[in-house]
Amino acid sequence: MDRRTLLVGGAATAAYLGLSGFSRAEDTLMRMAWWGGQSRAERTLQALAIYAQQHPGHTVDTEYLGWDDYWPRIATQSAGGNAPDVLQMDIEYLAEYASRGVLLDLDSYVGSALSVGDFDPAVLDNGKVGGKLYAVANGVNAVAIAYNSVAYEEAGVAPPDASTTWEQFAQLTAEFSRKTKRQGMFGTADGSAAQPVLETWLRQRGKELYTPQGKLAYDAGDITEWFQMWADMRAAGSIPPGDIEALGQGSIDNSLFAQSRAAVAWANSNEYVAYQSFTPDPVRLSPYPRVGADGKGGLYVKPSQFFAVSARSRNPEAAVVLLNFLLTDPAATTALGSERGIPASAAVRQRLSPSMDEADKLMSDYISGLGELAGALPPPQPPGNGEITDAFSSASQEVSFGAKSPADAAADYIARAEAVLTRA
Repeated sequence: MDRRTLLVGGAATAAYLGLSGFSRAEDTLMRMAWWGGQSRAERTLQALAIYAQQHPGHTVDTEYLGWDDYWPRIATQSAGGNAPDVLQMDIEYLAEYASRGVLLDLDSYVGSALSVGDFDPAVLDNGKVGGKLYAVANGVNAVAIAYNSVAYEEAGVAPPDASTTWEQFAQLTAEFSRKTKRQGMFGTADGSAAQPVLETWLRQRGKELYTPQGKLAYDAGDITEWFQMWADMRAAGSIPPGDIEALGQGSIDNSLFAQSRAAVAWANSNEYVAYQSFTPDPVRLSPYPRVGADGKGGLYVKPSQFFAVSARSRNPEAAVVLLNFLLTDPAATTALGSERGIPASAAVRQRLSPSMDEADKLMSDYISGLGELAGALPPPQPPGNGEITDAFSSASQEVSFGAKSPADAAADYIARAEAVLTRA
């Protein structure tokens, strides 16, 4: 479904559920926005239908888009003082939006309208900026490879697993591309533009994305090596050329995995449900490749996304009630399941555990089984990280299309990233 279809579908479904904006003057009217695919939309709308039944007179308009369309829309709305009352937030943008005064400080609601006493303190702290709570994690996850197990079996190639190194991954995905009978399918999608993949690779080498002071913790030499690794994989046929990779941008629904053009997707564990929905073949999760057979995994368990409240909300108390409902209500959390990640609330996890379906158990087992592959949380991402992420993606595309060499693209990217951090 394209963006316009999703928007129309969201409005139509909201109206059907009694959540449209056509309400009486005395009603409490709110807007909620999130990014994600159709599965997330259906689950969220189901939870909001339950909210409407429990809170007569509360009306919630909904907006949902793919990742690439969501952030420009939120940026435009927040610049105009018209951000949604409740919005899904990502750690890449949290510091930026909190520092700009877009998000409501939630500290005064904790213990009353906002019940987060059973959340892991480390996970809860990830929603803080400058010591204040601006967002609450709606789930936890870890980065993962999602791969089509049947496609690899058909090709006679062993899929990646927890022991696979980057060198081995490059070899097996190239072998898959040569041997597969599935026309147009590559061993893996290109992960060179994905900041989480870069972050894992850096952590495996003892580095981070940022220092605790909010500066870059890597240099042009690191990025040159990174781009060169992917350029070599592109030349070997492991990943698609730039023109094909460009066809899979924007959302999981539009990914090369969903189009059956790639047998591996660079994902988060909570996205398993969405990726599985695009193929009848069993999809499996595996950690990202490691640097060396005995190297670090570089992973960490993190908030998958957050829910936040607009500082400009006309009904902040009601918005916090809605946020708390989505995080803790038994019926709402059952409807939402683990699609946004394993619930951050211990009580919710315990309540959902007996009824977990196969997909939820697979995601939960993946998180629980990371062991020594997962380490401490990284330093927080500073304001400007969203702009740096965009610059990184652009630099990767320049390499993939042959417009710049890995070294030139790396040098230009580092200069742009440092300028953003200086300005921020």
